[in-house]
Amino acid sequence: MGHLLVVGCLDGVAARASRVVPDVCDVAAQSMGPGPAPRAATLVAVHLDPRPEKTPDLTPDPAPKPAPDHAAALTRERSAEVRLDLADGPTRVRVHRYAAARRPEAGGLPGGGARRRRLLMVHGFRGDHHGMLRLVGHLDDVDVVVPDLPGFGASPPLPGSHTVEAYAEVLEAVAAAEGFDAGDVVLGHSFGSVVVAHHAAQHRRRWSGVVLVGPISDELFAGPLLPGALATEAYYRLAASLPERAGVAVLRSRLALAVTDRAMITSRDPTVCDYIRDQHRRHFGGFADRRTVLEAYRASSRHTVTEVADRITDPVLLITGVRDPMTTPVGLGRLRGRLPQARTETLRGVGHLIHYEAPGAAAAAVRRFLADGARRLASRRTDTDLRPSS
Repeated sequence: MGHLLVVGCLDGVAARASRVVPDVCDVAAQSMGPGPAPRAATLVAVHLDPRPEKTPDLTPDPAPKPAPDHAAALTRERSAEVRLDLADGPTRVRVHRYAAARRPEAGGLPGGGARRRRLLMVHGFRGDHHGMLRLVGHLDDVDVVVPDLPGFGASPPLPGSHTVEAYAEVLEAVAAAEGFDAGDVVLGHSFGSVVVAHHAAQHRRRWSGVVLVGPISDELFAGPLLPGALATEAYYRLAASLPERAGVAVLRSRLALAVTDRAMITSRDPTVCDYIRDQHRRHFGGFADRRTVLEAYRASSRHTVTEVADRITDPVLLITGVRDPMTTPVGLGRLRGRLPQARTETLRGVGHLIHYEAPGAAAAAVRRFLADGARRLASRRTDTDLRPSS
């Protein structure tokens, strides 16, 4: 007979959780005692089967067809494994390349031509390249490269620790291997925004622009985000304290995933909601091992974009959602204050999952930023051409 572990309860989640694990509401109610559940707590439940020969069933439920923009991106996809030489030793990263499906519009370059625009994207914590596909699908006139960060998707773990500095080093190595230059743009979502910001602050590479989607501006363990951060911390500490197999089962628990979905999805479109839940079921548990995800969790929860913002000199675009539960107005204001060169595009009715819920609006903002970058590049080149020789 298996066992059910329940830790806390997230306000309003118990009824929905009962559809995932039977009787979980009763167990949660007994463990919490009388009275309303505190909003700060989280609910984690996982069925632990003691039989060692049986592995968790991670097969996704039947799902609707991919969104049209997702499907369009897949027709452009070419993937390869790329060797990277890092400070801690060599590693390999799976890189997914998406060639532009149509010619870009003229970007104001000398002679009226349009430079072939390239974009390097970085996904968020516990994701992989699949999370960026809707955005890629809308940017069909741009060459896009999306690596699976080490330890996630099809990329093996790093030989050393999975720190934000190590991921920033990986990003630099990928940019070099893929031939990105000062005319190109780098984009990161969520934890990817932290990786991109640290890369831009730590490495000498110049970018035409830095795009931060759902940027992590606030410290999680302070202010109004503290209660949720403590609950999340308890979840990952539980996963770390259990035997390996049980810990991995906690990390891949469908009920924990349901709690995440409930907290993060803001769209009211049933089709979009179903798509997000399906993508999370398929890919949120796609980490290499427990060590990797616990190290990456620590990197994602202890660092922000704000802490290095004043060291970023490239042009910056911030794409934020009004309903993002991962940021506060004060935190975003502090971030903007440290990025005087930044443009901000705020999307109404959207939360943290901008790449899922509003990929078209995000892509339009990116395209405007790319056009401005092309004009800036053309201006710099023209100034150089007109500069008298010594």
